[in-house]
Amino acid sequence: MELEGLTSVYTNISTKATFISGEEFASMHGNTKAALDYHVSSNSDSYITTYFGNMDKMVAAMRAFKGLFKTLLLRAFAEFTSQGLQGTELREALWKVHRDDFVMGRGSALPDCFCEYKL
Repeated sequence: MELEGLTSVYTNISTKATFISGEEFASMHGNTKAALDYHVSSNSDSYITTYFGNMDKMVAAMRAFKGLFKTLLLRAFAEFTSQGLQGTELREALWKVHRDDFVMGRGSALPDCFCEYKL
């Protein structure tokens, strides 16, 4: 979805350009940009990720810890819509994929987390 399509529906969207100028952003090092991304993403009212890498897993885990459950992971959505799912079928498929995401102690960003196993 293009940014214009998103902002026409959701009017209170902020980007990095909202907070800092282009010159300030250009002068930042990569780690500083990543820290800015992490801070804004983990503290925003809603969060949409387009790539579920390590950063997104950490942000999703922190948001769940803080009780900010408005986190949308688009990987499964893209996979299911490319398979032709829509409507009720799409909703049910997404629920099956994400139903454990809201259970304390499951869906950890750390694959070896002891909370995944019974002690």
